[in-house]
Amino acid sequence: MIASTLIRLINSHVFKLNAFICSPASKRYYSSPLLVWITLSTLALGEPSFADVRSNSIAELGTQTVFADPTSDALSPSAESAQHRLQRWPGNVSLVSESDYDRRAVLGLSDVLARQPGVYARSAAGQHSPKLSIRGSGLASPLGVRGVVLLRDGLPLNQSDGTLDPAYADPFNARYMEIYRGANALRYGAATLGGAINIISPTGYSHSGVETQLEGGSNDYLRLQTRVGQVFDNGMDAFASLSRYQTDGSAPQSEQKISRFYGNLGFMVNERSIGRLHVDYAEMQQQITSPLTHAQLHGNASLDDPPPSWPDHRIKTNPHLRLAYQHSINYADDDLITLGAYHMDTSFDLLGTLVPIEYRARDHGVSVRGEIKRTLGGRDNHFTWGFSHAQGSSNSQTYGPFVPPPPLGQLADPTPQQYEDIKASAETTQLYLENSYALTPRLALITAAQAVTAKRRREITALRNPFPQIPQSPFYQHFKNVDHSERYNGWSPKLGLLWQVNEHNQLYTNLSRSYEPPSLIEFYNAHSTTTAQKATTWEIGARGGEQIHWDAAVFYSRVKNELLKIPDPGKPGSYMGGNIPRAVHAGLELQLSGELPAEKLNSTVDWGLSYTLNHFQHKNDDTFNNNRLPVIPQHFGSVHVTYQHPSGVYVGPDVEFASSVYADQANTLKAPGYGIVNFTLGYAHPSSCFTVFLNARNLADKNYAASTEFIAQANTEQAAFNPGLERSLFVGAKILW
Repeated sequence: MIASTLIRLINSHVFKLNAFICSPASKRYYSSPLLVWITLSTLALGEPSFADVRSNSIAELGTQTVFADPTSDALSPSAESAQHRLQRWPGNVSLVSESDYDRRAVLGLSDVLARQPGVYARSAAGQHSPKLSIRGSGLASPLGVRGVVLLRDGLPLNQSDGTLDPAYADPFNARYMEIYRGANALRYGAATLGGAINIISPTGYSHSGVETQLEGGSNDYLRLQTRVGQVFDNGMDAFASLSRYQTDGSAPQSEQKISRFYGNLGFMVNERSIGRLHVDYAEMQQQITSPLTHAQLHGNASLDDPPPSWPDHRIKTNPHLRLAYQHSINYADDDLITLGAYHMDTSFDLLGTLVPIEYRARDHGVSVRGEIKRTLGGRDNHFTWGFSHAQGSSNSQTYGPFVPPPPLGQLADPTPQQYEDIKASAETTQLYLENSYALTPRLALITAAQAVTAKRRREITALRNPFPQIPQSPFYQHFKNVDHSERYNGWSPKLGLLWQVNEHNQLYTNLSRSYEPPSLIEFYNAHSTTTAQKATTWEIGARGGEQIHWDAAVFYSRVKNELLKIPDPGKPGSYMGGNIPRAVHAGLELQLSGELPAEKLNSTVDWGLSYTLNHFQHKNDDTFNNNRLPVIPQHFGSVHVTYQHPSGVYVGPDVEFASSVYADQANTLKAPGYGIVNFTLGYAHPSSCFTVFLNARNLADKNYAASTEFIAQANTEQAAFNPGLERSLFVGAKILW
């Protein structure tokens, strides 16, 4: 009854807007892309806000009308072409297209990946930047993401040591994303425990015209974006996007502002030679949310009891710049070679912590990837080879004032002079080969190998120490000279089988090894350098279906020298970063989806289920025995149901759930499990010329921990929980001119 009433109301109110926007008259009034671009770009650079719209952040990736999409473009293939290619992988791979998320609020990368089993992406208080892990990768990474390679169109977004701030992975300019779990990412030279996520960019062909998106909601959330695509008579195409994103967040100290430009330019030398240039530019200001105690999380204690260690912790990026170029040459009927190069320059100030830090990093790299398709003995054979080299350096400078955290909590040194000069450099070179051979028309054998050599170096010059010295302070002589360097060499083989059972169903299995050099922060501790993390993984799975589409995989990884926390032999009761001798990462990844006809209503009901079962634990460790590894819940997933009316109205709930999870390796502090209910109501015009929606989050206003800190051994009163989004309401409108 309620749903039908809402449908009638929406239909009556959108009729006039529909008639205007989608009419020839509106095309005459708004036929100048340049005029729309200038007008909306000017708005995007400002800082408007909704007065008293008390709900939280929203963001959406957008429905696009595809005017042209040449599937032969190797640099930007269509989603259908990419999905067909992924079906040749003997492992759990998946594709997230715009149609999977384009009609609801998307607050950031966490919402895009929320329905992907095995992928843990959670944001604190509705912020844009999530904690990101695949199959338990990079649990203890102190800064950003490690163990997952993020790419744009096949070129890395990670720095040269493998780390990445997920805020730089722009989810609002993605045609689709490819998810490669574990060794399935070897196509791009990634041999990490987690795998890779490849963001495929919009182009002038796929997103021709001018699109405006305006979204707002709780906690002064606002996102304004203008996207323009154009195809020229000479075959060149261009795409550009300018956006402004801001939110106060649903928890104290969770404000975030991002201004971003992304553009690419494609050109065709001839039918067999194409190139594309990419430009990313972002400025960001973000407060870093303080973790809460169990009592604070559930509202049983004041947020000042205990007070946050760093009540003004924040980061200011000004700016992040990335330039990338790719060129693809089809030198035979089915043979292809792709050349790539990129440069990144990132500057930020880290403020409100022990000491202010000024940081700048420059990273650049080159890659070559080739594909050769032949027949051997009358059987299809597909050979892929590649080479990549990444190199980067960074400089960090620490300054006063020196402010120790509680319980010392007093200004130890008010002088703003410099304490340290920190120089770091990283090199990573990879060579990889992969071959798929059809043993029979239905059975393929996949063999692969990757070799990697990497160097890490970090040099710290202590210029002075806090003054006046406090003899009882644990920070006495805190800053000291350091000079560490290490070379890492390893290789990772892979063997897989893919069986096409029938037209709609496949079975697969693979055995692989991963080799992961540590990041610049992790490769040394107070006593020595660390070793590379290795894992041997077995995976078996199946996918297919007609009425119900399904994808299921089971994996088991024996991890050696996992980069976690170990006891500090020089300080009993203390812990430091290091290598845990043995650990196990095992799990089940399940995804189901389908469409139910509602014949009496002349409508359809789309539904989907994503479920992940994890079993991550130490293996007979001297300190932590067989304890569970922290941060990633043993169970998590989502369920969604959407009713779609032929008029364009859609409505439905979705549920996100997770079991309890430890925050420390000692298993002394646990975040409770949760289940939250969201609801979406919207209208999408059948021609895709405009969409409007209303999205409500966390309807029951449940207090829950979206993620936890990583701690070696916690006490029961420790602040370790990052709060999730409170009850929030978002509205959005999108128009294609």
